[in-house]
Amino acid sequence: MGRGEYSLASSFSVLNKVIRDALAELGFRVPTEPQRRAIEPILKGENVLLIAPSGTGKTEAALLPVLNNLLLHSEKPGIGALYVTPLRALNRDLMRRLSFWASRLGLTVEVRHGDTPEAERRQQVLKPPDLLITTPETLQAILPGKRMRRHLRSVRHLIVDEIHELAEDKRGAQFAVALERLEALTSTSFQRIGLSATVGSPREIAKFLVGIGRRVRIIKVPIPKEFRYKIEFPYPSGEDYVLAQGLYTTPEAAARLTRLRELISNHGSMLIFVNSRTNAEMLSHRLRMLQEAVEVHHGSLSREERERIEGSFKAGSLRAIVCTSTLELGIDVGSVDLVVQYMSPRRATTLLQRIGRSGHGPARFPEGIIITAFPEDVLESIVVVERAKKGRFEPVGIHFNAQDVLAHQLAGLVLDKGSIRIKDALRLIRRAYPYKDLDLVTLLKVTKFMESLGEIKLEKGRDAERGRKGGLGNAPEERILRGTARTKGYYYENLSMIPDERRYPVLDLSTGDFVATLGDEFVQMKAKVGLNFICKGRVWRIEGFGEKGEILVTPVEDPTAAIPGWDGELLPLPRDLAQDVGNLRAFLAELVKLKGVEGSIDSLATQWPTDRLAIRKVIEETVTQIDFKAPMPTKDLFLLEAFRNFLIFHSCQGEQINRALGYILSTLLERRIRVRGWWADSYRVLLEAFEDITEEGLEAFRKDIISLTPEGAEGLFYELLEREFPFAYYMKFVAERFGALPRGLFIPERKFSERYFSSFLGTPIYEETLRYVLKEKVDLGGAKEVLRLLHSGKAGLHKILDIEGPSPLALGILNKFFQAPELMAPESSLKDSIAHMRTAIAKEYVELFCLACLGWNFQGRVEDLPEEPRCQICGSGLLAVMNKLNPHIREALDKKRLGIEMTESDREILARARRTADLVLSYGKKGVIALMVTGIGPQTASRILALAYDQEEEFYRGLIDAKLRYLTTREYWKSD
Repeated sequence: MGRGEYSLASSFSVLNKVIRDALAELGFRVPTEPQRRAIEPILKGENVLLIAPSGTGKTEAALLPVLNNLLLHSEKPGIGALYVTPLRALNRDLMRRLSFWASRLGLTVEVRHGDTPEAERRQQVLKPPDLLITTPETLQAILPGKRMRRHLRSVRHLIVDEIHELAEDKRGAQFAVALERLEALTSTSFQRIGLSATVGSPREIAKFLVGIGRRVRIIKVPIPKEFRYKIEFPYPSGEDYVLAQGLYTTPEAAARLTRLRELISNHGSMLIFVNSRTNAEMLSHRLRMLQEAVEVHHGSLSREERERIEGSFKAGSLRAIVCTSTLELGIDVGSVDLVVQYMSPRRATTLLQRIGRSGHGPARFPEGIIITAFPEDVLESIVVVERAKKGRFEPVGIHFNAQDVLAHQLAGLVLDKGSIRIKDALRLIRRAYPYKDLDLVTLLKVTKFMESLGEIKLEKGRDAERGRKGGLGNAPEERILRGTARTKGYYYENLSMIPDERRYPVLDLSTGDFVATLGDEFVQMKAKVGLNFICKGRVWRIEGFGEKGEILVTPVEDPTAAIPGWDGELLPLPRDLAQDVGNLRAFLAELVKLKGVEGSIDSLATQWPTDRLAIRKVIEETVTQIDFKAPMPTKDLFLLEAFRNFLIFHSCQGEQINRALGYILSTLLERRIRVRGWWADSYRVLLEAFEDITEEGLEAFRKDIISLTPEGAEGLFYELLEREFPFAYYMKFVAERFGALPRGLFIPERKFSERYFSSFLGTPIYEETLRYVLKEKVDLGGAKEVLRLLHSGKAGLHKILDIEGPSPLALGILNKFFQAPELMAPESSLKDSIAHMRTAIAKEYVELFCLACLGWNFQGRVEDLPEEPRCQICGSGLLAVMNKLNPHIREALDKKRLGIEMTESDREILARARRTADLVLSYGKKGVIALMVTGIGPQTASRILALAYDQEEEFYRGLIDAKLRYLTTREYWKSD
């Protein structure tokens, strides 16, 4: 809120005097723009969607008039207002803010979500608050509750915070129907108020908020002109070359880290946004190596850890947080001086939301810096900033007619009402905007499938006029839905539409070190023994899987057969933004031809919000591409490039269209040559064949693409679905939400396909999976449009074959551009897993004990042992490896030394000690090395050591193989 002189003409003047006095007590006298425009319409009871940037007081713009009306009707029983937020953390912050108002106004405000203690829940049932703060999932939970339903009948106001976050996923579709269920429960229609960040489709959000047939006022507050954006491309200095050696990274990466250090030291508080959890962890780790006090904040951390970090930042004891989208929303972390976006934000709405976290308060303004890593990153960031300045924001994509959500809400309606006619359920659900076009056929199909699962039952309707079964009651829409013994359990087990995703640790088999964490999607869809994948800047081969889901890997050198590993997907780049980047490249090519390099830099330096170095890097890449005799791919110009066994289809269409093209083109190419695999980014599709691409083969494939009609492309796509169905991963989650599978089961994709796919084919589970994939992952319609343009000649497809190397633009995907060097593991001089294991064992701590004289031991690293270890007292080589023995070995040795009678257990312990000592006596240091490997005991070590090895590497390979066998089968092993 603004501060200053109080104006009776302001929007505050229409509020109750108690509220005005409280505002004065807080020092707020002049409303902000959102408050000035929204308070009166809300006070009058209008449905309002308020769209405004962060930090402009939109929360109070909604709360103050609602509190005013609650004050006027404080004598009415029940819950008068609901405040729904998408995150529990927002609930906590809001409760802190509202505690002041509750005390001043004599109103009760409480929070209810999944972590609310049972005692508080009981108290809310006995004495409901005037205003309840909750989440969409908790609203789902309390709607059918007999006692809470009674209190919900009194709801007169609903505020939905960060509504844009809810609207674009299945949580939103579920929530929209829940509001209609609440509407059916309340005695009068309640007021709906939505608070949203700036979005590109305000009308869609408004319809989502109020449903069908209700009026809504959209209040859109302009973005302040004071928003400041800057794009930087740090370049290494001499010090960065030295720093890079200490950080085991590149000088360019060190330069970016140096710039971050400078920004942290020059600002009191700073948020550093990245685009994935993996990048957040790695960047914070690198900054800590530079002695920077930073913390990392993302969704995988525990609630307690996130709260600790937020509290430290707010208190000023922590100056910088490296974070993901978890801090985009209005979580209260106190004052933020500067926001840094590390690499392209990929969307204008994301940029605005993140930078809007800074500069709150009088005489301050939001300020953000984008640190870029490579020329394509610079171009993408420039396009994003320009779109943000011009107000070209991405639309919100609502999920229409999601069938798994529909099933869940049908169960909810049955629990709400006991029973409901099909036509009444259809009428109510259609009032929710995401289901405005729901047809009776789809509804009946879902209900019948639910009945087959035992979740509801369908009964013939009762003819009201005849008073008997039959008659009109036989019509499908007259049938009645009733509950079963499973209905309640199914409903409450699936309150959340968020998938239960598992995370998998990656372990280096040669060293035992933790490498990284991979997301459920990659493991389920791609991971298999023998697969090479790229993670943290290195190529790894999957050797096996541990009993608890660990991914056991060894490092390899050959990157050509590798695919990128990932920990969740990056936010997909929208089609029109990718096209803008392509068109900008074409503009730069013409500019360079017209003005040359220096003239182009001078011209752009006055237009772009970036430094000259960033511009120079972009221009240099442009010149190199021109010298390569390759055209610039644009919206309607495509390039098919071949390099060795790679085909790169340059397509500035965004990830979702390019993914669809990847499925289609790989299926098309398979008709000519075997395809090893493919993947896509925003600007390219990369296909890898088992053989090199020839000039004739390239031209033939180009003709195949041009000849492909949209209908033919769709046929290829569905041909692929019938052959292998690459979306089983998503089908598992849909099946869980239908209640056809228990939630959270670990079912590898191949096993899922073998066991469940055929039974789900043709069911709502299959249909919903396909609908979801075509909405969120693959834009088949967009791909068909691309191929239509190529087929009709309205778009061009050029080809280029180069034996020397790929074009500069192709390197973006060949080098896995989304992994910047400072986010990668240190480059090691150890080139393979054998060298890794050798070095790791050499550094291991070992203790040897002489079984001959019982009077000498050695403690130190394996590397410090001589090739033939001997007791320094008696000279014997009968040295037991204590690391591998029972913790009670010393007690057994003491008994032997003192001549005390030993137990059977003591004798077993000493026998094992003797077996280790025999190996050291026979094989010296090599025996110690074998016994230091996890999973290798005396028996296995003896077998490995007994083999004749021409080279030492073969010995270590034997150790690796034995370790792998142990890790993948250890549940069946007994100690040897």
